[in-house]
Amino acid sequence: MIIDSIDHLERYAVPNSGEILKFIAEHDCANLPDGEIEIQGRQLFVRIMTYTPKPPLENRFEIHRIYADVQYVVSGTELMQTAHMNDLIPLTDYDQKGDYCFYKSSDDTMTDLIVKEGEFAVFYPPEPHRPSCLYDKYKGQVKKLVFKVKIN
Repeated sequence: MIIDSIDHLERYAVPNSGEILKFIAEHDCANLPDGEIEIQGRQLFVRIMTYTPKPPLENRFEIHRIYADVQYVVSGTELMQTAHMNDLIPLTDYDQKGDYCFYKSSDDTMTDLIVKEGEFAVFYPPEPHRPSCLYDKYKGQVKKLVFKVKIN
């Protein structure tokens, strides 16, 4: 897991970071419509979403086996959480097509990450993460780009 300013993405060994930064530079990210855009086919694509964050307990932890998430907050602020796999209870079987499995926490041993406008968080397979959570000091919508980077 990595969290930092999007300006520092290339400091890390995130695959396709140059293509991600190029996409951000070439697009008016704040005005992109929600949906999905392929950048390098299914090797690298982005999901664009606008939403109102929910309280953490209304969201689920997720893991991926094939893709890393580079979650870039274009506007707003949200809380993302991480946890140890040992502290999670599966809610669903792994969905190969969607590359996800959902979990719930068995206790309160999670770590909160506050991700603000202009920042990103990276979650590699199989790092558990619970994104899109309400940060109590921010009320409003979040615009986020989730770059899906094929790892496996």
